[in-house]
Amino acid sequence: MRKLRLGAAFLLILVLMASTFGMVAAQALELKIPNPTKEFYSNDFADIINADTESEIVSLGESVFNSTGGGQVVFVSIDTLGDSTIEEYANELFNKWKIGTEDKGVLFIISMQERRSRIEVGYGYEGILTDIESYRLIEKFSQLNQEIGMDEAVKTIYQDICSIVSGDGDSVYYPVTEEANTEDNFFSNNPILTIVIAVIVLFLIILDFRLTGGQITYFILRMAASSGRRGGGGGGHRNSGGGGRSGGGGASGGF
Repeated sequence: MRKLRLGAAFLLILVLMASTFGMVAAQALELKIPNPTKEFYSNDFADIINADTESEIVSLGESVFNSTGGGQVVFVSIDTLGDSTIEEYANELFNKWKIGTEDKGVLFIISMQERRSRIEVGYGYEGILTDIESYRLIEKFSQLNQEIGMDEAVKTIYQDICSIVSGDGDSVYYPVTEEANTEDNFFSNNPILTIVIAVIVLFLIILDFRLTGGQITYFILRMAASSGRRGGGGGGHRNSGGGGRSGGGGASGGF
């Protein structure tokens, strides 16, 4: 009888968690991600840069693609994020567009209404363009936007990203700024809630092993591993996504 009650409680918890994850997934599906432009490297949906800068970005993007064997640096400006955070939006767009051959992709995105910017880094470039460097570039963008304007600021940061992924990172100048936490995400901003969630997950795992021998835990792990192997490299083309996935790395900030 005791095991029956525990099993019923465990099943109820799983149903509640599934409902929660379902609502989160539904919200993600509601993100209105546009299709990329035919140029792919420059997608100025918010109309914040001039034609010359856009041409320079496209030309530089194609050059990086050829010199790095498929690396793609993509610029996007949008009017608004809607109900999502810039982290959610950037990750969704990155994966939908499949930026970067063999995961060698970087997204530089700006949302004008929320005045937020982000550099999203694919798995293949996580060790080359670090979170700290991404944060410093976001800070540099904010500073340049105030000093020389949006157009030049966008062009400069795009050029900096291209220099880093092309192996010329030593030429990139960073302004002196205060050190800050580069992990701009839900968990770092909510440490107590993170601990509570971790304890609940640990409790469910222990309960699963006691009642089912860990079958549910192993099933979830297999699903996660299978999901992680999807996507990936492919030949790609200079004016389309190469099949890359976002590694979740990068940094965000205001401007």
